Amino acid sequence: MTPDTLFPDLEWWLTVTEEISMRNGVDDPTSGPKLPDGHHERRFHGFLEAAPDAVVIIDGDGVIVQVNGQTEKLFGYSREELVGHALEMLMPERSRGSHVAKTRAYTANPQTRPMGRGLDLFGLRKGGDEFPIDVSISPLPPEGGLLVASTIRDMTSHRRLEEELRQRTHELEEADRQKDNFLCAVAHELRSPLSVLTLAAQILRLNPADTTVHEQTLGMLERQTSHMTRLIEDLLDLSRIRCGTFVLRREVVDLRRVFIIAVEMGQPLVESRKHNLEVEQFTQPLWVSGDSSRLVQVVSNLLTNAAKYTPKGGHIRLSAAREGEAVVVRIRDDGVGIPKEMLSRVFDLYTQVNPAGGSSAGGLGIGLTVVRQLVELHCGTVEVTSDGSGQGSEFVVRLPLLSNGSDAEPNAAPDPAGT
Repeated sequence: MTPDTLFPDLEWWLTVTEEISMRNGVDDPTSGPKLPDGHHERRFHGFLEAAPDAVVIIDGDGVIVQVNGQTEKLFGYSREELVGHALEMLMPERSRGSHVAKTRAYTANPQTRPMGRGLDLFGLRKGGDEFPIDVSISPLPPEGGLLVASTIRDMTSHRRLEEELRQRTHELEEADRQKDNFLCAVAHELRSPLSVLTLAAQILRLNPADTTVHEQTLGMLERQTSHMTRLIEDLLDLSRIRCGTFVLRREVVDLRRVFIIAVEMGQPLVESRKHNLEVEQFTQPLWVSGDSSRLVQVVSNLLTNAAKYTPKGGHIRLSAAREGEAVVVRIRDDGVGIPKEMLSRVFDLYTQVNPAGGSSAGGLGIGLTVVRQLVELHCGTVEVTSDGSGQGSEFVVRLPLLSNGSDAEPNAAPDPAGT
């Protein structure tokens, strides 16, 4: 790629200098007589003011002798404030010393070229604001000394687009990495129960008449098929929500019933890890409008998440209370906790928290994503707090409260998600 394709204004300057040189009858635009006058002067100024970028003409000492209207707009100075002053007034102080040295080197061998390609060049506005620029320079036919025209382009929008492109590229790379991790997790999570199912079939075949073995094996089959069903249901729910085909079957729901079912679903994992589960017993009903099975799914997922990320023998507390016009559900554990930098990401798709020095507790990294989206479909919010690794965590769900069970019709017709 040539300089004139990078800086199309160079071609414009070459046209100007060629026009001037032809009028003066010289082949070298860096030598010969004076700047244009009369008709040619008007034409020259027309070119100057028509330039899409700022144009600053300096003499061999770096003093500004002429600018165009775009320069005034770009830097905020009037022509009178610029002419007669050093070009360094238009650049940050940190760049001025090196610019003087570069100007001296250029005047020894003037030629049309881009300036500082690959460098971060900045201009300085009258108000003190810095902004990124690209610069190209060209010598002009002099009278009594060299004149140099600098074409200056504001690159603020260009740099912003570059940064947005870099950020988007990073996001796509991260999404691709998460997708690969997710596929590995799916394979692992499905392979484990399938291995158990295969083993169970072999046990039953080898012990066709042993009822004790049959009972134990059937229990194993039920646990593993239940685990696979939950995984597949989460995947299907996520797909339906993202496609806009998910349906909430709204009715008046008492959260006491939701707690009972959710605890029953989470009890096997809680017991297998020997956790101490405390469930607050609230006597007054807490009515909400929603899909009871999906609200059970929300509480069950959060309870299961707490059990998975709490070391054996830990403590989990499940409670609900009225706070203003909302029902607030809290699931608190004393488990591995969540690092500060992960708090804003735990509900993101495929995200898993790996304890310091440990490994993931398993799963597909979609359970909390489903929780957030189900809660939002119920016009609620969910958030998490943690004091850091090893300090436990607390998930808080807020749902709109119905003042009593007559505020909505039980067994109402299903509502499409998001409506």
